[in-house]
Amino acid sequence: MIEHAAVNSILDYSEQLPESVQDVLKELFKNAPLGIFQEMEIREIPSGTHFVRENDPASRVYFLIKGEVSAIEHRVLGTNYKFTTYSAFESFGTMESLLGYDLYAATLQTETDCIFFKMERSAYERWMDKDSHALKLLTKDTCEYLLREARRDRVFRFLPGKDSLLMLLALEYEDRADQKGNCRLTFTRQQIADFSGLSVRTVNRVVQQLDEEGFFDHNRSVFKINKQQYRKMREYLNRFISD
Repeated sequence: MIEHAAVNSILDYSEQLPESVQDVLKELFKNAPLGIFQEMEIREIPSGTHFVRENDPASRVYFLIKGEVSAIEHRVLGTNYKFTTYSAFESFGTMESLLGYDLYAATLQTETDCIFFKMERSAYERWMDKDSHALKLLTKDTCEYLLREARRDRVFRFLPGKDSLLMLLALEYEDRADQKGNCRLTFTRQQIADFSGLSVRTVNRVVQQLDEEGFFDHNRSVFKINKQQYRKMREYLNRFISD
């Protein structure tokens, strides 16, 4: 496990990352006081680790710079499901700080081996007090996330079964497709039912119907979507839903 902090180690490590992540970090750190880098750690966390748990004290902030993380919903009846997945760059704990929440709002689990810049919330808030540029960037990210979630919830509430599932998959594709336009999603039918509000029986019927119609390739809990299939989804959805 890497776990150390220094100005040079943080900045030098940033130069090893993909250009897209480097660009975000350069903008984020543009006006950061040098002392803030002494408060950061570079931390590796292996796949399958719950590094944040819902309702635990929100005492740390994490910046995901490599890997994938899933947010997990804990259901009353004991069923847990992953409701969204994040790729680098992403921040965690910043929303709780912005909103003044004392506890984390969701459980976070590494889907792959991940690398983070980690810092104490108290140090992060001192940084934000001194750096209006970074505060604006991270506040914008938080607001955009909350708007996306509100839009998604609103859309699902009024869509019939087929359209609800297509919207879910289209939104996930937009977040997670690779550079070649291919996307591999893993959802059990129970997870889809929990997320969309449909019954498992309806999910079974709709998945089979949409698979046969060529909107995706489905095997067990894996959905594979290519660029052409995504366009087909969007053409269908855009007939009655504006972006």
